[in-house]
Amino acid sequence: MAPALLSELKCFNVIFSKFRNYDNLLDVTDPYADGSEEGEVRKRSRAPVLDGPYDPPDQQLDERKGPTKPSVPPGFLSPSVQQYLELGKSIPGRPGTDYPVLGIVPYTDFYCDEQEYPGFFADMDTRCQAWHYCDIDGRQATFLCPNGTQFSQAFFICDWWFNVRCDLSKKLYHINARLYQRPKLNPTRPHRLVTKEILENIFLKR
Repeated sequence: MAPALLSELKCFNVIFSKFRNYDNLLDVTDPYADGSEEGEVRKRSRAPVLDGPYDPPDQQLDERKGPTKPSVPPGFLSPSVQQYLELGKSIPGRPGTDYPVLGIVPYTDFYCDEQEYPGFFADMDTRCQAWHYCDIDGRQATFLCPNGTQFSQAFFICDWWFNVRCDLSKKLYHINARLYQRPKLNPTRPHRLVTKEILENIFLKR
């Protein structure tokens, strides 16, 4: 076969393949079903244009129809995180801001050998959530008040944080001086002093 004829056949095959691919883009239905004349190409119809703003259908992810607070699957949060979240519901104030929320007793700069008296002391470094007991022999024991409470230096108890003035605790350390003093008997007092004998009569004898 002549080279010129082979070249014409290759060009014909290329043109034919392009027309075949183009036919796939046309509608497979009858091109003249809508009354169009022969020779006109009928393309696919476009989507209808809507009048006015488009309002998407409501979905479950819409916050207007969905729950205000998403439910957390059980066991998803650790017990410590769940306890932290529950504090905001049962105790006034913000945890960690209005009152400390410690899980363990931290190391601080409080030492019993620096105190003038044995007794009970609020730890200022922990915002009074931790407190120390200094024994008369110099031993030191440290404890932690429950979250939401602070150690009251005035009453030696863990009280709600809004009832405690932690900033005044050091000024009340001297209250411990009266814990280990022997009471002086005063016969002029109209009431009796609580002595060991009285306590034994109340709790030991029946």
